[in-house]
Amino acid sequence: MSLWGTVWGVGLPVIVVGGAVAAVCVAASEPPDRFSRPHGWQWAWVGLWIMTAGDAAFGDDRSSFERGWKGATALLVAVAVAVAVWRHHRWRKRVRGARA
Repeated sequence: MSLWGTVWGVGLPVIVVGGAVAAVCVAASEPPDRFSRPHGWQWAWVGLWIMTAGDAAFGDDRSSFERGWKGATALLVAVAVAVAVWRHHRWRKRVRGARA
């Protein structure tokens, strides 16, 4: 395997999955009042999720390694969004309760 093939076949999945893990960490540690719904460039996360979930689920001509890392990425992105939305929802309920 050439150097470029190794970088593309191993380095890219490590970077993408690492970025998804970082997204989960940021979603769990950022203040919940900073969450905002996607607008502008943030729609790229939606595209990433759709692309990786589709390739993992329906990528018949993909290797099992590629389907695995794309599935892991899709799962981690979905978890990051779910954690951020849940924390933001709890924070908003707490803020509304304090006002009343």
